[in-house]
Amino acid sequence: MSDKIFEHIDHNQNDDSLTISHSQDISGILAENKRAREAAEGQKMGENVRVASIPSVVVMQWMEEGINVMAPNREDQKRIKKKLNSPEWAYLRTGGGRL
Repeated sequence: MSDKIFEHIDHNQNDDSLTISHSQDISGILAENKRAREAAEGQKMGENVRVASIPSVVVMQWMEEGINVMAPNREDQKRIKKKLNSPEWAYLRTGGGRL
């Protein structure tokens, strides 16, 4: 499992624009999240329980969407919770239930 993020720069010669994108191999993180979800099945959620493991490349994406993942205010916390409760981002969760 690697946290290494790859940066890709594409130069469009037609309009001389640059597009910068990022990628990361998140297969190890997702496999560990799945194992953690299975291990947590049937357990009660309490305080200070890990609920998700979010890959760096996803953190970057959410930050670009205006969600401050690193120092979230109340609104950011609501948006993060909504994402983690959605089926689209369920693979980031490390436990069952809803947040």
